[in-house]
Amino acid sequence: MNRRKVIIILIIFILLLPVGITFSKYVTENIRNYIMEANHFFFNSDKLVNGGITYGINNWGGTGNIEIQFELNNHKNNILTSDTDIVYALTVTCDSGVICSLNSNSGTIQIAEKTDDFTLTITPTRPFDDNESVSATVTATSSSPYVKTLSATFVVTVGRRGIDYQITDSVTSPYLIFTVTNSLDTYKVITAFGNHAVNDLLTTNEYLSLSAEDKAKCASTVITLSFDPSVIILDTTSDIMNYSTYQTTLYNGINYISQITFPMDVMMSKEIRFYKRDSSRNWTYPIVNNTSVVTFSAS
Repeated sequence: MNRRKVIIILIIFILLLPVGITFSKYVTENIRNYIMEANHFFFNSDKLVNGGITYGINNWGGTGNIEIQFELNNHKNNILTSDTDIVYALTVTCDSGVICSLNSNSGTIQIAEKTDDFTLTITPTRPFDDNESVSATVTATSSSPYVKTLSATFVVTVGRRGIDYQITDSVTSPYLIFTVTNSLDTYKVITAFGNHAVNDLLTTNEYLSLSAEDKAKCASTVITLSFDPSVIILDTTSDIMNYSTYQTTLYNGINYISQITFPMDVMMSKEIRFYKRDSSRNWTYPIVNNTSVVTFSAS
């Protein structure tokens, strides 16, 4: 009976050991951070964190470069900042199929400067297909006056090959800008004509040789944006209204556009403005928000 109790105790100990080690590391790290902050050492970032974090980016077109902005800073809040300069180094690692680079790999955050800005560029060395993913991990380590490590992993997934989109916004801005870029170099037949059936692909030269009537039956891609007019309102003064179709939704007794569909030519970017009902919100996508306030689809 005693032997059985010993075995049970040993099993419980073995099961709890990893938990104890993890908890011990957690306590040690928090004590270490407390000591550094007590000495007014603040090494932080808007995206990188102590212990690491993973971001998902699902709007990549699979062919163009991806640029991710981030910062390192020396403040805890608007009042508390570090008492000394902070010397740091940056490294980046990424999957095969892409090349990752930073616009700077080291530096010093001066007491007066408070913030250093960076750009991570992910460059594909081959085309990526729909739903393929790559990841890049950025690590920032301070070396003086204390050692502290911040990191983040960015997992980038192809939503629709050849088509990228993003939302640019900020707190207090009355509107957001939705930008879509089409890097495809072919046209698709939308309505059959002549010897061409629906979904036939045409080169740019073939498209340019068509009549104006037949050109209107083709598009490089067709974009559909859906959104909630109780949250954001489409700017209907845009020229996009001249060549789009749309659906409306009744809100507070008024019909607002809630979905818009429009064609895009090859190698083209389009900026679309949406007014925000709540200007205190920041709808930036990706990174700031995990999902887009505008639902995107391309065909």
